[in-house]
Formats: sequence, structure tokens, C-alpha cells
Amino acid sequence: MKESELLVIIKRLNAMQNDYSKNRQKRTFEKFGIPLCDVTYLHDSQEFIFVRYRPYERFRFDDIDLVAIEVFDCLYDLENTF
Repeated sequence: MKESELLVIIKRLNAMQNDYSKNRQKRTFEKFGIPLCDVTYLHDSQEFIFVRYRPYERFRFDDIDLVAIEVFDCLYDLENTF
């Protein structure tokens, strides 16, 4: 059985929270080799900054579930456009 895409996203976001090597942790999410959005985690404020490239949108979240849903929607939109 294939692992849930949402679970994979949450694991990446958790890794950002657990990595204290830098105050800011940034990850880019892509589909089919196309970068679609990025997420930055700020350890000081314990917030996620979500940036969607097209259309450009930027949000701040303090809840890992909400940012995971935004990333999932971004990836899902591209996959189901074609």
C-alpha cells in the first residue's frame, strides 16, 4: 500500500521543527520536478510561512496541520490539472 501523501508532508514539516541547526528551516515542495511552493519554519516564533508560487500567496501558520493541508492542496492542484 502506498504511503499517504499528507503523511509524507507532515513528516517533512516535523523534521523542520526538530532541526535546530538553524533558526530558519526552509523546504521546497515540488511535483513532477516543478517547484510549486515552499515552507519556512521559524524556531523563535514557532510559525510556518507558506509561499505558493502561482498564484503568489503567502500565509503564516502556527498549526502544522493547516500548513500541511495548504501544501497538499498545492501539489494536488497541479497533479489534477493535467
